[in-house]
Amino acid sequence: MRFWASRVSLAVMLCFGMAAVATLDAAGGGEGQAMTIRISGARTMTELTRRLTEWYGGRNKGVDFRVEGNNPTEGFMALIESKAEIAQSTRKALDGEVGALHMRRKLEFTEIPVATEFAVVAVNRANPVQSISVYDLRLILSGQIKNWKQVGGRDAPIRLFGRDSTSEVRNLIDEEFMGDASFSGAIKEFPTNTAVLAAVAGDANALAFCDVDLRPQRLVRLVGIKPSASARAIEPTGENIRAHKYTLSRTLYFYFAGTPSSEVTHFAAWVLSSEGQLVVEAVGLYPLGSADREEARLKLEGVGKLSATR
Repeated sequence: MRFWASRVSLAVMLCFGMAAVATLDAAGGGEGQAMTIRISGARTMTELTRRLTEWYGGRNKGVDFRVEGNNPTEGFMALIESKAEIAQSTRKALDGEVGALHMRRKLEFTEIPVATEFAVVAVNRANPVQSISVYDLRLILSGQIKNWKQVGGRDAPIRLFGRDSTSEVRNLIDEEFMGDASFSGAIKEFPTNTAVLAAVAGDANALAFCDVDLRPQRLVRLVGIKPSASARAIEPTGENIRAHKYTLSRTLYFYFAGTPSSEVTHFAAWVLSSEGQLVVEAVGLYPLGSADREEARLKLEGVGKLSATR
């Protein structure tokens, strides 16, 4: 797709930059009395957060990070109980969590987006199917639809490929789109996107879910996703992802309890910067659009100013 080339160049730039930066132990251990910023929440965000803290910590001595991956609920509870400075979450705070923070600490959550997580559905280029609805995709991945003719294709069996259980993209589809259905046991799993797409390239009847690989396969095509059977298909382009139009995607958030400290604010502002978003892209997520970054930056500034006037 159109953003493959940009991801290659950005990933290369990040690799060269990381070589010049000392790696920070995610459990802390810096010299002197370093401040420790505790981050808790969604397990699937742990790789992103660790990479962000490594890069930031290597350039900002005197601050350490402790990152724990469990689930968003645990992250919000850690904020409510003053056991973390940041909660990483794949969802927005629930009303009960908002109420608990206000009751316990008389504070409100401050929320900023940090990245967009997305999945793509790939087929062999010889496959005539151009788009699939979310509903049909759920039936296919759960094994209830088994033949391409059931979704407008040829009379041929659908062979399923996808990322394994360690993949964030598998977790995204499972949590956001599978509902009560479970993944079919017929899905052949692979540990990398490259392996998934290579399997699709060699099988005219394949359907696979994965992230976008940095090396596009000539014999593979990404299909559009329809929110409903009658809706227009949305292609997985950078423009659609930035505009929050692409269906198989979700926003990833950092949450703070009230006004974050100056060091936490500095870190959060850096995550929103061009350099921070470069790290986001290097771990296979989609960076925020300029409008989302500016809105989040102004929110951080506004919270700080409000705190200063109290």
